[in-house]
Amino acid sequence: MRSPHSLAIPSPLGLLRLRSEEPRDQDFRFRLFCDSRLPEWYRVCLEPAVREALMRMQFESQTTTYAQRFPRARFDIIELEGEPIGRIVVNRPGPFIHIVDHAIVPSLRNRGLGTAIMLALMDEAAAASIPMRLKVADANDPSLKLYRRLGFTPIEEAPFYIELEWTAPHPA
Repeated sequence: MRSPHSLAIPSPLGLLRLRSEEPRDQDFRFRLFCDSRLPEWYRVCLEPAVREALMRMQFESQTTTYAQRFPRARFDIIELEGEPIGRIVVNRPGPFIHIVDHAIVPSLRNRGLGTAIMLALMDEAAAASIPMRLKVADANDPSLKLYRRLGFTPIEEAPFYIELEWTAPHPA
């Protein structure tokens, strides 16, 4: 179930707004998808048209897979001052909050925006007394650094991915 309402989160750069994805966000989402994978493509020499077609195919595959696997997840565009700057997909299956996908445009990374969003979700998890979980590519050092700094710990390792979990500290 996709929530039609928006959510406001304070950040170091101003108020972030999470709002439900809409069809008009397709182009932004595709650019963000590509920007989030560009380092992989620097190692592979493909002609631009081939790379574009391959990226479109992967984007469509991810979009379809997420919709099928997480039909009740909240699919949000992250906005700053009315401009889209990221995307987050959060599934709440019951016993934990699952961050399915989270990306910020490259020009605004490492400026506290991802941290602000994660802290807001961690507050939600703590209030509900449930953990948060996510999977991250084992080669994604910036994301791993963020999640470990926030207190996430590995619970499972698979080829190319690490599943992490955060549980609110128990009051003393």
